[in-house]
Amino acid sequence: MSEFESEPYRIYADAHTRLNNYIKISTVAVEYLYNAKESKEDLSLLINELIADSKERWTPRIIKDPEKELNQLKNDLTKSAIIWVYSAFDVFFKQIEGILSSKFSKEEKNTTTVNTDEENREHKLIELYAKMNWDKNELDDLLIILKFYESLRHCVAHNQGLPSGKLLGISESIEFKDAISNWKTKFEKKSISPPPVVNDKNIELKPHHSILYSETCLRIAKKINANLFKLLGVNHFIEKTIKKHLLETSVLSNPVCSNYSRYLVYHLNNDFRIKINPYNDVYCYYEKEDELKQHKSRYNTLKNNR
Repeated sequence: MSEFESEPYRIYADAHTRLNNYIKISTVAVEYLYNAKESKEDLSLLINELIADSKERWTPRIIKDPEKELNQLKNDLTKSAIIWVYSAFDVFFKQIEGILSSKFSKEEKNTTTVNTDEENREHKLIELYAKMNWDKNELDDLLIILKFYESLRHCVAHNQGLPSGKLLGISESIEFKDAISNWKTKFEKKSISPPPVVNDKNIELKPHHSILYSETCLRIAKKINANLFKLLGVNHFIEKTIKKHLLETSVLSNPVCSNYSRYLVYHLNNDFRIKINPYNDVYCYYEKEDELKQHKSRYNTLKNNR
């Protein structure tokens, strides 16, 4: 079921798309403004006018070195996007943990709660894969890149953007360099853009770095999404669809469709990208004929009440 999308995955994928738009539109807007005037004085006046005309409660101000400020702005936009990605993926991960929580043993739950030593514990992805007995080898090359950007995010959020020893160590590691070299782009003949340059005193960020971070998270999310479907199975999501669109509502969702099987299949695809054809195959979910009859009856009743 390669097209399956859990709700957490769909939310993250949407955040990834919005991040792409945010970074690209913001970057070209800054670049457009940068090239709008030939002299620093004219550029400063233009920025001053735009601030005054912004319909915000701002007083005009003179930017003494607008070119420097605009270059710094691109860097700051990237920093904000790095934090955006971290937050979005953290939400995804917690939602996945919530879905899988019933699969964790009591002992595993207690271990997760007690072990708060971040330096000495496994990465949360490895912990999750171990709990679920998933193949952690599928995270090869992705995990070290994720660790790099998570460490970078920590530097941005907690160290004023200055590099930490941990970040520097990852950036210089053979594992990280190999992972970057092995990265498969969407286009065969294109190679990945270089990662941020990190030295003792500085991190050289460019707008595309935040997109690479988000793409790394998206690729991991896809793998978790696929593992989730294999674990829970199609019947789990048929049951969720029945509850949401039939049993726990007094009004059928649009479209109501011509019959119950089409109704279920449509909303199963709309909610989870799960396709079933022929439509009546969705009835394989029902082990008891009486339950199917009851659900068909409720569907017809709600449909006639519209």
